[in-house]
Amino acid sequence: MDLDYLIFLQDLRENWGGEGFFTLVSSLPKSALTALIPAVLFWCINKHAGIFLLFNAEIGRVINELLKGTFCVYRPWFKDVDLTPSEHAMAKASEYSFPSGHAQFTTAIYGGFSFFYRKILPWLIIPCGLIVLAVAFSRNFLGVHTPQDVLVAIAYSIGLFFVAEKIFTWIGKDDERKLIFFVGGLISVMIIFAWLYFKPYPEDVFNGKVIVDPLSARANAFDALGFGLSFFLGWFLEQKFINFKTKVSSKDKLWRVIIGVGILGVIAVAIYPLLKIFVSLETYKFFKAFLPFFAILFIIPLIFTKVEQKFKR
Repeated sequence: MDLDYLIFLQDLRENWGGEGFFTLVSSLPKSALTALIPAVLFWCINKHAGIFLLFNAEIGRVINELLKGTFCVYRPWFKDVDLTPSEHAMAKASEYSFPSGHAQFTTAIYGGFSFFYRKILPWLIIPCGLIVLAVAFSRNFLGVHTPQDVLVAIAYSIGLFFVAEKIFTWIGKDDERKLIFFVGGLISVMIIFAWLYFKPYPEDVFNGKVIVDPLSARANAFDALGFGLSFFLGWFLEQKFINFKTKVSSKDKLWRVIIGVGILGVIAVAIYPLLKIFVSLETYKFFKAFLPFFAILFIIPLIFTKVEQKFKR
C-alpha cells in the first residue's frame, strides 16, 4: 500500500511536475531560518522557549538516529524497482529510511514552537502544522521516504513535547534535579552511542553492491553523540557559568543576533570544510552535529555576555 502510494506520487511528479517546489519545501528543515528560530528565542526573547525547542530538536535527533540504526530500514527504491526518486533528494538521502529526519526536525522546531505557545497563541497551531505536513509530504512526493517514515517521526516528536514539558517543570529551579537531568542525559547518550557503534549492521546486496556500508552506518553513532552532548553540555555550562537574561535593550538583542549569526556562519563556511579535509568521517560527523548547537547554547552566550559587560563598564 505504501509503495503504491509512492508510485502514484511519482507519476504525478513525472507527468505534472512539482519536483522543484517540493524540493524547496523539503529544504526548509536545514535552512538558516529553521536554525535561527530556537537560537533567537533563546538569546533574545524567551530562554525557556528556546531550550524547549533545542531539546526537542537535538534529543529528537538522537532518538531518530537510534531508531534508524536499530531497525535498519532501507530506502523505498530498494523495495520496488519501479520506484525512481528525485535525483536531487536521493543524492542527499542518508543511509537508512525509518524514521524521517526531515519530518522529525521540522516537527521539533515548528511544531514545538506552536506547542510551547499554544495557550497564548493558539492560532500558531494551524500555520506550524501545515509546515510540518508540507515537509512530510514533500519527502513522500520526492520518493525518499514512505508514509510510515514521516508519520512515525511526527508522532514521536509530538510525544517528546509532553515529555520535555514534564522534565523542565520537574527540574524547575532545583539545582539537584538539574544535576540529575544533566548526568542522566549524558549517561543515556553514551549508552545510545555504544549501542549504535558496536551493534552489527546488515550487509544486504543490491545490484552487486552492499546497500548500506556498515562502517558508514556505524559512523552515524557519532551524529547521535554530537547532538546529545551538545545539548546537555551546552545547557549545563550556560546554567552554571553564564545564566544570561533576555530582558535587555533592543540594541543588545540586535548585537546578540549579529554575533550569533556571525559565529554560526564561520562554523558553516570555514570550520566545516576544514574538518572535512583533515579529520575522519566519524570525527567530522561528530563535530558537524556538536559545534552549531553547542555554540548556540554556550559559546555565543559566553561571547555576547562578555561584550555586554565590557560596554557597561
